Amino acid sequence: MGLEEFYNYTSGDERHLFNEIADQLVELGRAKTKDVNYVFTNSKTPKNVLKFSIEKGKPILKMKFFASSDYSNFFHECIRKTVEEFNFRYTGCYNCGRCKDKLEGYEYTYADGRKYFRCGTELISIYGISLSEVDEVIRLFKAKHEYYLSKR
Repeated sequence: MGLEEFYNYTSGDERHLFNEIADQLVELGRAKTKDVNYVFTNSKTPKNVLKFSIEKGKPILKMKFFASSDYSNFFHECIRKTVEEFNFRYTGCYNCGRCKDKLEGYEYTYADGRKYFRCGTELISIYGISLSEVDEVIRLFKAKHEYYLSKR
């Protein structure tokens, strides 16, 4: 599938938003497609970093950004929504052995003190994204890109 097929599922505003992100990311890595997905990977490693996909007929952005601890509350809340989307399943360490010095992933702490960890191998769904978050998406993508390069 090409990006144009993905865009068939988007409104004019959504198309502009996803196009804004894609234009900047194609320069940093390569894109491969499968089904109704457009996946951006690190150009020097085989790691998926960001994906455009269609779920339930709606376009959605998913990405990995744990390499940066400096992200806005918007992205922090996306972690919560992803944890809740799967009814608190797929949380905690999978003990896969990929983490060496410390756990690599996302942590969300609720006001009542409950903490949930989401493995960094999982993509986080970015809900309700607007043009105001595009610069942060690009910054987080670049941080993850640099992180993967440092691990080679």
